[in-house]
Amino acid sequence: MNKYVQLVVWIIAFLVISFGIGQVTQGGMQGWYQALEKPSFNPPNYIFPIVWSILYVMIAIAGWNLWRVPASKSLKMIFALYMMMNWAWTPIFFGLHYITLGLIWIIALSLVNLVFIVKSLKVVRLSSVLMMPLMAWTSFASVLSYFIWALNV
Repeated sequence: MNKYVQLVVWIIAFLVISFGIGQVTQGGMQGWYQALEKPSFNPPNYIFPIVWSILYVMIAIAGWNLWRVPASKSLKMIFALYMMMNWAWTPIFFGLHYITLGLIWIIALSLVNLVFIVKSLKVVRLSSVLMMPLMAWTSFASVLSYFIWALNV
């Protein structure tokens, strides 16, 4: 299969999975999440799907690139762990309404991403660089989650 066809498959797969998870937890986002106290810097709800769509394209490119090069198995395992944790956060927070676990989870998720960025920087630079904006977003999301936790628990 052509490498660009593979790239398109990666991007579509990541967008479809994340869209599916979003659809499953949509009820929690509309009702429960709307009722929570949120800090003044909480972005409007329409921002989240825009940002996450862009980030998932970047993550898909990072993963595709990682699997194309002879990177270590440990880097691939860290990336896979990151994705499983990433996709699990939405059901934990929005589906189950676990604010405390969601806070702990997103901090751990950010740390796994940081480990990936540091370990992959010299080995798979493109993948590392593509995960950096995600690190910034999940760091912001961690701060936001902390304030939501502090205001509601």
